[in-house]
Amino acid sequence: MGKSCWTLKMQWVRTSVLVSPGDNAKLLCNYDKETFEAIDVTWIQIKWCQNISGTVNITESEASMEGRIRFSQKDLEIKNTQRNDSALYQCRVTLGDKTYKSCGTYLRVQEAETYTFFNIGEIAKNRVITVEGVLLLLCTIFPGMLLLYKKRWENLRLLTLSQTGDDLYEDLNLDECSTYEDITRGLQATYEDVGSFRGMDIQLEKP
Repeated sequence: MGKSCWTLKMQWVRTSVLVSPGDNAKLLCNYDKETFEAIDVTWIQIKWCQNISGTVNITESEASMEGRIRFSQKDLEIKNTQRNDSALYQCRVTLGDKTYKSCGTYLRVQEAETYTFFNIGEIAKNRVITVEGVLLLLCTIFPGMLLLYKKRWENLRLLTLSQTGDDLYEDLNLDECSTYEDITRGLQATYEDVGSFRGMDIQLEKP
């Protein structure tokens, strides 16, 4: 039976992990080994600044100094993550005189993107705002115009009724007046001036 050509093999890990500030992040160091020999696992942090990478041992990182780091041979946990914790985290496994390293997992610490129901551009937004303004203006003017037209219609109606009443008296025949008008005309003669009767030939009966 042949001897295995390898004693330790690094397995696949997640390429990136996204968390919000204040959350806890857990990164894995995934490997398989066939021997019971002791291994040494070291976590390193790789950061980029202006195209220059800086590599530090996780025990020397800012998070470790603040007591937010807990790590073992299989995982690394960062508590209360902060923006400056964003970096590539890689585990290196030493077995005997050989060292193996994972591909690494990039930890991104950033605010979750807000979901917009309507994802439209600025031009479309301006058009929507313009249409809303026009509709609001119409909703404001239309009731007032309706009241004005209603008032004007009522005035025209009253004017028409007034003209109709005047037309009724234009064709009125005085000979066909009512009894009341005849009596009124007769009473007017009763109150005429007595002087008007002096010129009239009136004969009084003798007693």
